[in-house]
Amino acid sequence: MTPKFTRKTIPEREALGEKLAKKRFSLGYDIKETERATRIRAKHIEALESGDFSKLPPDVYVKGFLKNYAIFLKLDPVKVVNLYLRERGLSENIKKATTPEKNEPKKTKFKPQKVLITPKKLAIGSAIFSALLIVFYISWQISILAAPPKITITSPADNTKVEEDSIIVDGFTDSGSDVFINNIQISATPDGKFKEKVSLQEGVNLINITSKNKLGKQTDKSITVLSKPQAIIINNNGQDQDLVAKFDIGPNSVSFYIEVDGKPLSEKNAVMLPGSVQTVRAKEKIVITASDGGSVRVNLNGNDLGVLGRPGEKINNKEYNKNSI
Repeated sequence: MTPKFTRKTIPEREALGEKLAKKRFSLGYDIKETERATRIRAKHIEALESGDFSKLPPDVYVKGFLKNYAIFLKLDPVKVVNLYLRERGLSENIKKATTPEKNEPKKTKFKPQKVLITPKKLAIGSAIFSALLIVFYISWQISILAAPPKITITSPADNTKVEEDSIIVDGFTDSGSDVFINNIQISATPDGKFKEKVSLQEGVNLINITSKNKLGKQTDKSITVLSKPQAIIINNNGQDQDLVAKFDIGPNSVSFYIEVDGKPLSEKNAVMLPGSVQTVRAKEKIVITASDGGSVRVNLNGNDLGVLGRPGEKINNKEYNKNSI
Protein backbone atom coordinates (compact mmCIF):
# COMPACT_ATOMS: atom_id res chain seq x y z
CA MET A 1 0.00 0.00 0.00
CA THR A 2 1.52 3.32 -1.06
CA PRO A 3 1.61 5.88 1.80
CA LYS A 4 -0.11 9.18 1.15
CA PHE A 5 1.67 12.49 1.82
CA THR A 6 0.14 15.90 2.31
CA ARG A 7 1.98 18.73 0.59
CA LYS A 8 2.31 21.97 2.61
CA THR A 9 3.73 25.25 1.39
CA ILE A 10 6.14 26.94 3.81
CA PRO A 11 5.59 30.70 3.58
CA GLU A 12 8.66 32.84 3.00
CA ARG A 13 9.47 35.18 5.86
CA GLU A 14 9.14 38.79 4.83
CA ALA A 15 12.49 40.64 4.95
CA LEU A 16 12.89 43.86 6.95
CA GLY A 17 13.34 46.01 3.84
CA GLU A 18 10.20 44.61 2.20
CA LYS A 19 8.23 45.18 5.39
CA LEU A 20 9.38 48.82 5.69
CA ALA A 21 8.83 49.63 2.00
CA LYS A 22 5.40 47.96 1.92
CA LYS A 23 4.29 49.85 5.02
CA ARG A 24 5.56 53.17 3.63
CA PHE A 25 3.74 52.57 0.34
CA SER A 26 0.53 51.73 2.20
CA LEU A 27 0.75 55.04 4.09
CA GLY A 28 1.25 56.95 0.82
CA TYR A 29 4.73 58.44 1.48
CA ASP A 30 7.57 58.68 -1.03
CA ILE A 31 11.27 58.74 -0.08
CA LYS A 32 11.59 62.54 -0.02
CA GLU A 33 8.46 63.01 2.13
CA THR A 34 9.74 60.36 4.52
CA GLU A 35 13.14 62.07 4.74
CA ARG A 36 11.56 65.42 5.64
CA ALA A 37 9.22 63.87 8.20
CA THR A 38 11.79 61.64 9.97
CA ARG A 39 15.02 63.61 9.32
CA ILE A 40 16.57 60.34 8.12
CA ARG A 41 18.66 60.75 4.98
CA ALA A 42 17.05 59.36 1.83
CA LYS A 43 20.05 57.19 0.98
CA HIS A 44 19.80 55.51 4.41
CA ILE A 45 16.07 54.84 3.91
CA GLU A 46 16.78 53.30 0.48
CA ALA A 47 19.61 51.17 1.91
CA LEU A 48 17.35 49.87 4.70
CA GLU A 49 14.51 49.04 2.32
CA SER A 50 16.81 47.36 -0.21
CA GLY A 51 18.67 45.40 2.48
CA ASP A 52 22.02 46.89 1.41
CA PHE A 53 23.48 47.17 4.90
CA SER A 54 26.98 47.95 3.60
CA LYS A 55 25.82 51.50 2.76
CA LEU A 56 24.63 52.20 6.33
CA PRO A 57 26.58 53.97 9.10
CA PRO A 58 27.56 52.20 12.38
CA ASP A 59 24.83 50.31 14.24
CA VAL A 60 24.53 52.94 17.01
CA TYR A 61 23.14 55.39 14.42
CA VAL A 62 21.13 52.82 12.48
CA LYS A 63 19.29 51.78 15.67
CA GLY A 64 18.28 55.41 16.19
CA PHE A 65 17.12 55.70 12.56
CA LEU A 66 15.13 52.49 12.80
CA LYS A 67 13.37 53.47 16.03
CA ASN A 68 12.27 56.79 14.52
CA TYR A 69 11.31 55.15 11.21
CA ALA A 70 9.34 52.38 12.95
CA ILE A 71 7.40 54.92 15.04
CA PHE A 72 6.71 56.93 11.86
CA LEU A 73 5.41 53.80 10.11
CA LYS A 74 3.40 52.76 13.22
CA LEU A 75 5.48 49.59 13.69
CA ASP A 76 6.97 48.07 16.87
CA PRO A 77 10.45 49.68 17.23
CA VAL A 78 11.87 46.79 19.29
CA LYS A 79 10.81 44.14 16.76
CA VAL A 80 12.11 46.23 13.84
CA VAL A 81 15.55 46.73 15.47
CA ASN A 82 15.82 43.02 16.41
CA LEU A 83 14.91 42.00 12.84
CA TYR A 84 17.59 44.36 11.48
CA LEU A 85 20.29 42.94 13.79
CA ARG A 86 19.36 39.37 12.83
CA GLU A 87 19.41 40.07 9.07
CA ARG A 88 22.64 42.06 9.28
CA GLY A 89 24.35 39.18 11.11
CA LEU A 90 23.22 36.72 8.43
CA SER A 91 24.39 39.06 5.67
CA GLU A 92 27.87 39.38 7.16
CA ASN A 93 28.20 35.59 7.65
CA ILE A 94 27.21 34.94 4.01
CA LYS A 95 29.68 37.55 2.80
CA LYS A 96 32.53 35.94 4.76
CA ALA A 97 31.62 32.46 3.50
CA THR A 98 31.48 33.49 -0.18
CA THR A 99 34.60 35.69 -0.29
CA PRO A 100 37.42 33.74 -1.96
CA GLU A 101 40.93 33.89 -0.61
CA LYS A 102 43.18 36.21 -2.49
CA ASN A 103 46.03 34.46 -4.26
CA GLU A 104 49.08 36.42 -5.14
CA PRO A 105 49.54 36.59 -8.91
CA LYS A 106 52.54 34.84 -10.32
CA LYS A 107 55.30 37.15 -11.33
CA THR A 108 56.30 36.75 -14.94
CA LYS A 109 59.88 37.47 -15.76
CA PHE A 110 60.44 39.35 -18.95
CA LYS A 111 63.35 41.00 -20.59
CA PRO A 112 62.93 44.69 -21.49
CA GLN A 113 63.31 45.45 -25.16
CA LYS A 114 65.82 48.03 -26.20
CA VAL A 115 64.30 51.21 -27.64
CA LEU A 116 66.25 53.02 -30.32
CA ILE A 117 65.75 56.80 -30.12
CA THR A 118 66.24 58.74 -33.36
CA PRO A 119 65.83 62.48 -34.17
CA LYS A 120 62.71 61.69 -36.20
CA LYS A 121 61.10 59.88 -33.27
CA LEU A 122 61.98 62.77 -30.97
CA ALA A 123 60.34 65.28 -33.32
CA ILE A 124 57.18 63.18 -33.68
CA GLY A 125 57.02 62.59 -29.92
CA SER A 126 57.40 66.31 -29.17
CA ALA A 127 54.63 67.20 -31.63
CA ILE A 128 52.26 64.61 -30.14
CA PHE A 129 53.07 65.73 -26.60
CA SER A 130 52.44 69.41 -27.48
CA ALA A 131 49.11 68.56 -29.12
CA LEU A 132 48.01 66.48 -26.13
CA LEU A 133 49.04 69.30 -23.78
CA ILE A 134 46.93 71.82 -25.71
CA VAL A 135 43.91 69.48 -25.75
CA PHE A 136 44.31 68.81 -22.03
CA TYR A 137 44.49 72.54 -21.22
CA ILE A 138 41.38 73.36 -23.26
CA SER A 139 39.46 70.46 -21.69
CA TRP A 140 40.55 71.56 -18.23
CA GLN A 141 39.33 75.13 -18.82
CA ILE A 142 35.96 73.88 -20.14
CA SER A 143 35.53 71.55 -17.16
CA ILE A 144 36.18 74.42 -14.74
CA LEU A 145 33.48 76.57 -16.37
CA ALA A 146 30.89 73.78 -16.63
CA ALA A 147 31.50 71.83 -13.41
CA PRO A 148 29.65 72.48 -10.14
CA PRO A 149 31.74 73.92 -7.28
CA LYS A 150 33.77 71.66 -5.04
CA ILE A 151 33.01 71.67 -1.32
CA THR A 152 34.97 70.13 1.56
CA ILE A 153 33.73 69.83 5.15
CA THR A 154 36.71 70.05 7.51
CA SER A 155 34.65 69.47 10.63
CA PRO A 156 32.58 67.90 12.01
CA ALA A 157 32.91 64.43 10.52
CA ASP A 158 29.79 62.58 9.42
CA ASN A 159 28.08 60.58 12.21
CA THR A 160 29.69 62.70 14.95
CA LYS A 161 28.35 62.36 18.51
CA VAL A 162 28.44 65.42 20.80
CA GLU A 163 27.20 66.36 24.26
CA GLU A 164 26.59 70.03 23.41
CA ASP A 165 23.56 71.78 21.95
CA SER A 166 25.60 73.35 19.11
CA ILE A 167 28.51 72.57 16.79
CA ILE A 168 30.87 74.50 14.51
CA VAL A 169 30.62 73.63 10.79
CA ASP A 170 33.97 74.42 9.16
CA GLY A 171 35.06 73.95 5.53
CA PHE A 172 35.91 75.52 2.18
CA THR A 173 34.57 75.72 -1.38
CA ASP A 174 35.42 77.39 -4.68
CA SER A 175 36.19 81.10 -4.57
CA GLY A 176 33.13 83.30 -5.21
CA SER A 177 30.56 80.60 -4.43
CA ASP A 178 27.63 81.16 -2.05
CA VAL A 179 27.30 78.78 0.91
CA PHE A 180 24.05 77.67 2.56
CA ILE A 181 23.41 75.56 5.68
CA ASN A 182 19.91 74.06 5.70
CA ASN A 183 18.81 76.71 3.14
CA ILE A 184 20.19 79.58 5.30
CA GLN A 185 22.94 81.56 3.54
CA ILE A 186 26.10 82.02 5.61
CA SER A 187 29.15 84.20 5.08
CA ALA A 188 32.28 82.91 3.34
CA THR A 189 35.69 84.51 2.79
CA PRO A 190 36.74 85.59 -0.74
CA ASP A 191 38.85 82.42 -1.06
CA GLY A 192 35.86 80.18 -0.17
CA LYS A 193 36.45 79.38 3.51
CA PHE A 194 33.45 79.27 5.86
CA LYS A 195 32.88 78.66 9.57
CA GLU A 196 29.43 78.72 11.18
CA LYS A 197 27.92 77.80 14.55
CA VAL A 198 24.87 75.51 14.20
CA SER A 199 22.45 74.90 17.08
CA LEU A 200 21.35 71.28 17.46
CA GLN A 201 18.25 69.52 18.68
CA GLU A 202 18.55 66.56 21.01
CA GLY A 203 18.91 63.36 19.00
CA VAL A 204 19.80 62.94 15.30
CA ASN A 205 20.51 66.15 13.34
CA LEU A 206 20.78 66.26 9.54
CA ILE A 207 22.92 69.22 8.40
CA ASN A 208 22.83 70.05 4.67
CA ILE A 209 25.65 72.23 3.26
CA THR A 210 25.21 73.68 -0.24
CA SER A 211 27.69 75.58 -2.41
CA LYS A 212 26.33 77.48 -5.44
CA ASN A 213 28.50 79.29 -8.00
CA LYS A 214 27.65 82.30 -10.17
CA LEU A 215 26.44 80.10 -13.05
CA GLY A 216 23.85 78.43 -10.80
CA LYS A 217 25.76 75.15 -10.53
CA GLN A 218 25.58 73.71 -7.03
CA THR A 219 27.01 70.92 -4.90
CA ASP A 220 25.30 69.48 -1.82
CA LYS A 221 26.83 67.61 1.08
CA SER A 222 25.10 66.26 4.18
CA ILE A 223 26.43 65.25 7.59
CA THR A 224 24.66 63.61 10.49
CA VAL A 225 25.32 64.69 14.09
CA LEU A 226 23.97 62.88 17.15
CA SER A 227 23.44 65.34 20.02
CA LYS A 228 22.89 64.31 23.63
CA PRO A 229 23.35 67.59 25.54
CA GLN A 230 23.60 67.67 29.29
CA ALA A 231 20.54 69.04 31.07
CA ILE A 232 20.63 72.81 31.72
CA ILE A 233 19.39 73.72 35.20
CA ILE A 234 18.19 77.28 35.61
CA ASN A 235 18.55 78.46 39.21
CA ASN A 236 16.98 81.81 40.00
CA ASN A 237 18.69 82.03 43.43
CA GLY A 238 15.85 84.19 44.63
CA GLN A 239 16.19 86.58 41.69
CA ASP A 240 12.69 86.26 40.27
CA GLN A 241 13.06 89.64 38.59
CA ASP A 242 15.51 88.18 36.04
CA LEU A 243 14.31 87.52 32.49
CA VAL A 244 14.53 83.92 31.33
CA ALA A 245 13.68 83.47 27.64
CA LYS A 246 13.37 80.19 25.76
CA PHE A 247 13.24 80.13 21.96
CA ASP A 248 11.93 76.96 20.23
CA ILE A 249 12.84 76.63 16.52
CA GLY A 250 10.63 75.02 13.86
CA PRO A 251 9.40 74.06 11.36
CA ASN A 252 12.22 75.73 9.34
CA SER A 253 15.87 76.52 10.05
CA VAL A 254 16.51 80.06 11.31
CA SER A 255 19.45 82.45 11.24
CA PHE A 256 19.45 83.81 14.81
CA TYR A 257 21.22 86.70 16.61
CA ILE A 258 20.73 87.55 20.32
CA GLU A 259 21.80 90.46 22.52
CA VAL A 260 21.57 90.13 26.31
CA ASP A 261 21.55 93.41 28.29
CA GLY A 262 23.20 95.17 25.33
CA LYS A 263 25.91 92.56 24.78
CA PRO A 264 25.89 90.08 21.85
CA LEU A 265 25.55 86.44 22.86
CA SER A 266 27.84 85.48 19.94
CA GLU A 267 29.98 87.36 17.45
CA LYS A 268 27.63 86.66 14.52
CA ASN A 269 24.41 84.94 13.56
CA ALA A 270 23.99 81.26 14.39
CA VAL A 271 22.07 78.75 12.26
CA MET A 272 19.46 76.96 14.39
CA LEU A 273 17.97 73.70 13.13
CA PRO A 274 14.29 72.72 13.50
CA GLY A 275 13.70 71.25 16.95
CA SER A 276 16.60 73.10 18.63
CA VAL A 277 16.07 75.28 21.72
CA GLN A 278 17.97 78.37 22.90
CA THR A 279 17.60 79.50 26.54
CA VAL A 280 19.06 82.84 27.76
CA ARG A 281 18.91 84.91 30.97
CA ALA A 282 19.09 88.69 31.31
CA LYS A 283 18.73 91.38 33.96
CA GLU A 284 16.99 94.04 31.89
CA LYS A 285 16.33 93.10 28.26
CA ILE A 286 16.81 90.57 25.47
CA VAL A 287 16.97 91.68 21.82
CA ILE A 288 16.76 89.15 18.97
CA THR A 289 17.00 89.16 15.18
CA ALA A 290 15.68 86.16 13.21
CA SER A 291 15.38 85.30 9.52
CA ASP A 292 11.98 83.58 9.91
CA GLY A 293 9.61 84.91 12.57
CA GLY A 294 7.13 82.11 11.97
CA SER A 295 9.72 79.49 13.03
CA VAL A 296 10.60 80.99 16.44
CA ARG A 297 8.29 80.45 19.43
CA VAL A 298 9.03 82.58 22.51
CA ASN A 299 8.53 81.65 26.16
CA LEU A 300 9.38 84.40 28.67
CA ASN A 301 9.57 83.49 32.37
CA GLY A 302 7.22 80.57 31.79
CA ASN A 303 4.74 82.57 29.67
CA ASP A 304 4.11 81.43 26.08
CA LEU A 305 4.22 84.58 23.91
CA GLY A 306 3.63 82.76 20.64
CA VAL A 307 5.76 83.06 17.49
CA LEU A 308 7.82 86.14 16.58
CA GLY A 309 5.99 86.85 13.33
CA ARG A 310 4.57 85.45 10.12
CA PRO A 311 6.21 82.54 8.27
CA GLY A 312 9.18 83.82 6.27
CA GLU A 313 9.06 87.28 7.89
CA LYS A 314 12.44 88.68 8.93
CA ILE A 315 12.42 90.09 12.46
CA ASN A 316 14.95 92.80 13.33
CA ASN A 317 15.88 93.85 16.88
CA LYS A 318 12.78 92.52 18.64
CA GLU A 319 13.12 93.52 22.31
CA TYR A 320 11.81 91.68 25.36
CA ASN A 321 11.93 93.24 28.82
CA LYS A 322 10.08 93.05 32.13
CA ASN A 323 7.08 94.83 30.63
CA SER A 324 6.75 92.12 27.96
CA ILE A 325 5.48 89.52 30.47
